[in-house]
Amino acid sequence: MSSTDPVETHESTLRLRDGRTLGYTTYGMPTGKTLLYFGGSRLEAEILARTAQQSGIRLIGIDRPGMGRSQFQEGRRLLDWPADVVEVADHLQIDRFAMVGLSGGGPYALACAYSIPDRLTACGIVSGVGPVRARFYQRLPWLLIPIIWVMSRFFQNEEQARSSLTRFTRSWPEPDRKSLLAPEVRDLWAASMVEVFRQGARGLTYDTLLGEGRPWGFKLEDIAFPTMYLWHGELDQDVPIVMGRAVARRLPHCKATYYPGEGHISLIVNYREEIVTSLMAEARTVH
Repeated sequence: MSSTDPVETHESTLRLRDGRTLGYTTYGMPTGKTLLYFGGSRLEAEILARTAQQSGIRLIGIDRPGMGRSQFQEGRRLLDWPADVVEVADHLQIDRFAMVGLSGGGPYALACAYSIPDRLTACGIVSGVGPVRARFYQRLPWLLIPIIWVMSRFFQNEEQARSSLTRFTRSWPEPDRKSLLAPEVRDLWAASMVEVFRQGARGLTYDTLLGEGRPWGFKLEDIAFPTMYLWHGELDQDVPIVMGRAVARRLPHCKATYYPGEGHISLIVNYREEIVTSLMAEARTVH
């Protein structure tokens, strides 16, 4: 398959057993080995789409409640997410799958590794948020709430989002700025951010509180799933490398790789092939 071939893409929604609607997008192969992606919105998964298609992999990005096409869920907990993932997998007749969580999607991938290990073939965390203990960091999400609401006003449409990303990245580390300002990456990230705020700021606000400000409901030390990967850039200013190292130390089974010259987003942009290859090495073809 040529690197210039268009990636096959399918937008879908699923009505869950409790009546909520969940949005997801499938990239690449319609069957076979499956990789689930948890990031900001389902569209962010496109960063891995061409790599997945060239490798014969079905890639699925899923919107968490309150963002994109997924309905807000009152009173949800971090550990409610694995049940939603299982419903999507069962609907698509996927027995086992690999998954990767980027940034704020990291806690949700870890929740799945804890709750549904029998459904996973591998779990990866890229530039991922970890559980916080210090009082300052437990207050941090509450400080972020007004920032998130202000941010939502800058991502109302894709043209505005592209312009906003260009301005916001001026203070970022050089690797992140260079990666995100590449037209292909900037355009998909802009589209993803518009989807994050499709329903307003409430979804991302609540999502941030669950991942960064409230107890997760499990300990990293209790994750017995054996095939865990962690990738983190040492120049990451959004999720400092100290957090990535702390998560890796606490996970019983974790192959961690740190990159001196990479930041928060540049890591998955520049090492997407390595990440996908590592995660799918354990996968078996399922239909």
